[in-house]
Amino acid sequence: MSLAPVRNLQLHNQIDRVLHVPGNYRGGILEMTIVVDRAYDRETVRTLCADIIESCKKQSNIFRNVRLNMVMWGKEEISTQTVAAAHIQIGTFFDKYEAETAKTAKSTEELMEYLKKFHARSKLILAVVQDKEQFCKVEDAERLKEAMNPFLKQKLVIVYPEEMESGTEYFIKIL
Repeated sequence: MSLAPVRNLQLHNQIDRVLHVPGNYRGGILEMTIVVDRAYDRETVRTLCADIIESCKKQSNIFRNVRLNMVMWGKEEISTQTVAAAHIQIGTFFDKYEAETAKTAKSTEELMEYLKKFHARSKLILAVVQDKEQFCKVEDAERLKEAMNPFLKQKLVIVYPEEMESGTEYFIKIL
């Protein structure tokens, strides 16, 4: 699965919206995070993440020198690696990647708490999620609200297989 031209334009619009939020990106080196749902197979996630990085770099020069955090979101753990965008584009980052076949990953609430705790400095957070229904299933709305406020919902872009939405749209829909 790669980004079609229409989805690429949607991604550009979402990124522009995030970077122009008052109080967000103000120049210098951009720090961003890509969250990968471990339910994706290796080739799909390799292609999708490379397309996202390529799209970002075509959009603006601020993505030329970016600090990129890759968050792997699985059923057992959520882990982070800081990686060069070039490793994502050429696909070598995913050489040791293994998809998880279990349908239940750590909850969305746990993911948002993790992002708030460890990736608050990121100006842009892209979540590549395979199962929209599972991602939207929230057991504790108050816990999710606490994790996404005050800033996470404004920095988040969620990329599903067929569509994408902003963190604010997701926040409003869930709560």
